[in-house]
Order: sequence, then structure tokens, then C-alpha cells
Amino acid sequence: MRQAAESLRMTLAEYVEFEMGAAEKHEFINGEVYAMAGGTAEHNAIAMNLTLGLGRRLPAHCRQYASDQRVYIDATQANVYPDLTVVCGPHQWAAHDRHALTNPKVVFEVLSPSTEGYDRGPKFDHYRRLPSLQTYVVVHQDQPLILVHERQADGAWLFRDYGEGAVPLPALSVELPLAEIYDFTNLRPDG
Repeated sequence: MRQAAESLRMTLAEYVEFEMGAAEKHEFINGEVYAMAGGTAEHNAIAMNLTLGLGRRLPAHCRQYASDQRVYIDATQANVYPDLTVVCGPHQWAAHDRHALTNPKVVFEVLSPSTEGYDRGPKFDHYRRLPSLQTYVVVHQDQPLILVHERQADGAWLFRDYGEGAVPLPALSVELPLAEIYDFTNLRPDG
């Protein structure tokens, strides 16, 4: 979730210094800083289920990071906090910020009513500019529905949605059952 931080504008260098001392998280988009709001119980349960499910299945050369891991997108100079980030192989860090990854392979966002338009539109536009990103996964918290965007060999993005069964993530060679993703929520699908 995000909300404008009272028209707080700054340079990228000022943002990095500001964020290091901030009590809460902020995203940096086009020179403007946005405060990150807290998530709901459903949001938190889904994010935890994703983390646990992936943790049991990830290949040994991959590592996952929770929502406190910042990702820097050089092409747009955006600093964002995905709900879950997966990096495979050596990690790459922003030259100006040793706390911001630049090479995620898969990124997950759990939608909320206040961020759905941003996460599915402008934020995905930023993520698509990461050369390393192979898969962008959008998880609904108001219905059992997962939207998977996969980069194709020609650079185009293929979109698929999953409302039952398992969600295949070929970039990681894993499948996540929907029932597991929505476990301990009011949305647990049958199966």
C-alpha cells in the first residue's frame, strides 16, 4: 500500500539518506516520496503463505526476501518495496545504495483496494524495465485469484490468471497451490 507523503520531493541521493533513517518505508518514484501503509490481516497472511510455500520449493541457488527489501529500477530511478522478491544467483546492488537489489528474477505484489491500480499499472511499468525480471505475480486478497506475467524470449509479456489448482512459476521451476497461498484466510479455495 502507498500514500503520498505530503508532496515530499527529493533527489535520489536525498531519498537514500532519508530512507536509512526513516521509521517507516517509503517508495521513490519520479522524485516523489510515497509512504507505505501497513497491510491488512489477509494481506499479511497471504504474504506469509507465499514466503513459506516458496521457501520449501525454491532451488538452492535462489533466495527470497520479504517486504522490507528495497528494489531499485535504474531505467526509471524508482525505489520500490515488493511484497516478496526472489533473486537467483549472485545478488546485484545499486551502486548508490547497498540496500537496494537491482536483479530480482520474480517479484510478488499482494493487491489491496487502495493499490490495485498502481500495482497492476504504473508499478508494473517500472518492474518491466528490470532486465533480470522474468515473472511478475499479482495476488488478490479479496478473491482467490493470481495473475502471472511472464517475460517471453522476444521481450513481450504473457499474462495468465489462476483461480484454482496450482500456480506454475517456470522461472523458478516451482508450482504453488492456491489453497496453500490462501491458507488461514477467508478465501481458501477448495483443493
